[in-house]
Amino acid sequence: MTAHSPGEPGSVERGESGTTDVVLRAGGASWLTGPRSMGSAASTALGTGLLGLALALPVAVIVLFSGAGWATVGVVALWMVSVAVAAGFAGALAGACFRVYRIRFSAAGDPPAVRLVRGLGNGPWRPMEEPDRLRLEQEIEEPYAGDTLPATRVLTLRLIRDDSDICRAVLPPDTDARQLLAALEQALGPAVLLELHVKRTTRPAPLRRPNPRNRGRGGPSGIGISGAGGYSCGSGCGGGGGG
Repeated sequence: MTAHSPGEPGSVERGESGTTDVVLRAGGASWLTGPRSMGSAASTALGTGLLGLALALPVAVIVLFSGAGWATVGVVALWMVSVAVAAGFAGALAGACFRVYRIRFSAAGDPPAVRLVRGLGNGPWRPMEEPDRLRLEQEIEEPYAGDTLPATRVLTLRLIRDDSDICRAVLPPDTDARQLLAALEQALGPAVLLELHVKRTTRPAPLRRPNPRNRGRGGPSGIGISGAGGYSCGSGCGGGGGG
């Protein structure tokens, strides 16, 4: 895991006016967000258009067998595909323009306040009240014994007010949670309540099927359950039966 440079997702950036930004995504706060997002919105529209075409084919067959002409079938199919393309393009573009790119905190010495930086501009300043807090939640899934795959990490940043999320974002997987927390403590000081919650689990091991060649043979038998919080039970578990 690495410490990200200022401006990269998962980093802390100090503004010229003394404000502190927690960078969630690159970009934001610019009218250029819309034009820059045209390419990804077009790709999303292409996908939804193909989905609309797949849905239009059975509808077109039903309309055709109901006695309608080919012109009506073409109009219905074209309408469904057009709606799917428009919905996909508009949804992707709106998401890029209105999603949160940064969480901005007021400068030291000013009353504690926070604002959300979205794609097209900055939101209003909101005062930070005592229950408000910034929480880092890291979920680490450790490999089981003999697993060759590495551990997986998911780091989620939550801005919480009255036990509900004002903003929630998943940071890059290579973000160092403790380094980010230390950077936030240095930049924000006691003005903002910071929390770090770490949850560790063990990846469940795949269940092994018994070998068919061993079925029907005598000898001790057993059951094994492994994984997070798992246990194993052999032939010596349990009480003996009444004779």
